[in-house]
Amino acid sequence: MQILEDYDGKALPKLETDRLILRQRTVEDVPAMFDYARLEEVTYPAGFPPIASLEDEYDYFENHYYQNLKKANLPSGYGIAVKGSDRIIGSCDFNHRHEDDVFEIGYLLHPDYWGQGYMTEAVAALIEVGFTILNLHKLEIRCYDHNKASQRVAEKLGFTLEATIRNRKDGQGNRCSELAYGLLKSEWEKQ
Repeated sequence: MQILEDYDGKALPKLETDRLILRQRTVEDVPAMFDYARLEEVTYPAGFPPIASLEDEYDYFENHYYQNLKKANLPSGYGIAVKGSDRIIGSCDFNHRHEDDVFEIGYLLHPDYWGQGYMTEAVAALIEVGFTILNLHKLEIRCYDHNKASQRVAEKLGFTLEATIRNRKDGQGNRCSELAYGLLKSEWEKQ
């Protein structure tokens, strides 16, 4: 991974991996984000319903995304683009702060890019940023037991299944288990 700019304390620096560019999203990216945020197969496994319209995606991005990060005291995360294209195909963020130095990671990817290792590559870069630039102690990933792809990402990156929280409702209101994975900085450094 190569860091392409300095960290300003708010927006995470632009990154380059073997196949990807991770960068800040802009309002110009909203149509590309809507392309995957409108799809049930993307949003329900992540715990929320599909975005209903392009206007709703613009509203969320312009009026809620950065305000939610500010309230949670989190840096803005990444849009994911394949090298050679500036089009956003997914996102990779710190979406929850459990403690000052324990963040949770969330991610989404357009189905056209599933099964190619892109999300594992993007999350690996976000982990490095979390442990090196932000000096975090621990990272967590939570997913539902039916989200096998998210489980594979966590396991490939060395996360340990720490808890199974039974009988939770997913984004569609179905009962399932929520899985909580964790990775300590000391574990990551040994990998």
